Amino acid sequence: MKKIVSILLIISSTLLMAKTLVTVNGHKITDTLLSKEYAQLDETQKSNLMEQLIKEEVLYANLLSSPIVNNPKFQEAFNQQKALIEKQYGKTLNKEQLRSIKGAIALSLYQQEAFQKVTVSEQEIKDFYQNNIDKFTFPNSIEIADIILQDQATANQVLKSLQASTNLDQDFIAQAHARKQSGYMGWFGREAMPANLFDRAYKYKIKSLINSPVKTKHGYNVVYLLNKKKAGTLSFKEAKPKIKQMLKQKKIMEELKDKVDTLYGNAQIVY
Repeated sequence: MKKIVSILLIISSTLLMAKTLVTVNGHKITDTLLSKEYAQLDETQKSNLMEQLIKEEVLYANLLSSPIVNNPKFQEAFNQQKALIEKQYGKTLNKEQLRSIKGAIALSLYQQEAFQKVTVSEQEIKDFYQNNIDKFTFPNSIEIADIILQDQATANQVLKSLQASTNLDQDFIAQAHARKQSGYMGWFGREAMPANLFDRAYKYKIKSLINSPVKTKHGYNVVYLLNKKKAGTLSFKEAKPKIKQMLKQKKIMEELKDKVDTLYGNAQIVY
């Protein structure tokens, strides 16, 4: 459901003579909600998209008739989205397109409110942890910052200047940004990066530079080891917040699916 804005608000360049695709509970869904790529879809894809449009309509109609539209956040978000999309596409949106924006915002607020209300028991969290322990194991890992240069001489110069730095964190990022690179790379296991880089970096103390550039297929890497950890398993305490969030989101999506299925089953649909 969340992809509704990106899918449906790729606005068609032709808004005149809108063609009605289907009528749902008296509301006409027209082709002004379709992107130019619609004509390239096969019949199965078109059928699936039509079903999605209908399900979104019954859900949006339900939410837009609920108290959620009185939430101050609703109007604020609508004004922002409307202005952003009209600026991006350089055209005024029609009534149906505006309804789609409102529906997507109402859905987002509905999910936020549901997330605050839904509960997950301690036992549910423990059961998930115990039944999925493999999801919480991790290999030897390193957290690095990295600057990639295409010649060794330049890499050596950059490394030398950083070795003389009195504020390595700040200067490393500055050097990376000067070369249009982010600098910070994040956490990696050995299988997710060049093995020679991982093996070199893992031997170093944290918060230290590797003392020479590491050559990989990407170039010469100036590497700053930020942190590292040995292979292991997240404890229940460490995993609990993420599990709780995931289970709450799962319950919300299941409840939302049931809601949509009920609305869809009771809808009057005319093609």
